[in-house]
Amino acid sequence: ICGFGYTASILARKFASKDFQIIGMTSDEQKKTLASKFVNIINHRELRSLLKNSKQEITHVMLSAPPSDRGDPFFLDYQNDISKMKTLKWIGYLSATNVYGDHNGEYVNEFSLLKGNTSKGINRIKAENQWTEYCKKEELPLHIFRIAGIYGPERNTYERIKSKKFNHIVKNNQYFSRIYITDLVNILFASMSKPNPINIYNVADDMPSGMSDVVDFICQRTSCTIPEKISFEDLAKEQQKDSFYSENKRINNRLLKEDLGIILEYPSYREGYEEIIKNDN
Repeated sequence: ICGFGYTASILARKFASKDFQIIGMTSDEQKKTLASKFVNIINHRELRSLLKNSKQEITHVMLSAPPSDRGDPFFLDYQNDISKMKTLKWIGYLSATNVYGDHNGEYVNEFSLLKGNTSKGINRIKAENQWTEYCKKEELPLHIFRIAGIYGPERNTYERIKSKKFNHIVKNNQYFSRIYITDLVNILFASMSKPNPINIYNVADDMPSGMSDVVDFICQRTSCTIPEKISFEDLAKEQQKDSFYSENKRINNRLLKEDLGIILEYPSYREGYEEIIKNDN
């Protein structure tokens, strides 16, 4: 797992239970403390040694590090090592739905035009293109996952409202899609169990919604007070340009259900936040 963050740490626990040997690579030395019975955490130097000595034992590679304006960091440093992994069954690149950009609130699927216009969206498109072109040329089993906003324990709007760190920005007719971490991990595992290269999957729940809908739902079920609203139009132009609110779209998730047979445990924010609030109590 290249880029050991929130998703990777939870994924590692699930995979360890299936008798996988998990290795997580990170450039953040502080994250090496996350090493456990589930996963061995290594840095770039140690990864070089691993790839030199054990590349024929690696069956799955997940790429989850955020890209820069040069593209995916792992691609830039290790693409040639990947092509020499003869036992490789699956490569998963974790992208994001910001590659689609603004579609005026309409639904987008995996074939929709990529109009990403924020710096993060542009970088994601570059990284996707790097891996797609290379893996087609080398006949490598690439799968791209365009993931909506990830939420779950310790990473959610409820926690930010409680800690007074939530900016309640309001914009009329604005949609966001999201995915609960448990469903995301199940989707990745299903793909690993049923590889279908070269493929792209939108990863989102069934219910795109406005942020205020989520905030209202949380506050109705807890003692939290609805945070003061900030109009999107009142933000500075530069803040608007690179804001999540600058892009409006709804994510169609039909392909992952049809192709991978996925049934979401948390089909909307309601089920997800019911779970989060229940566990908090």
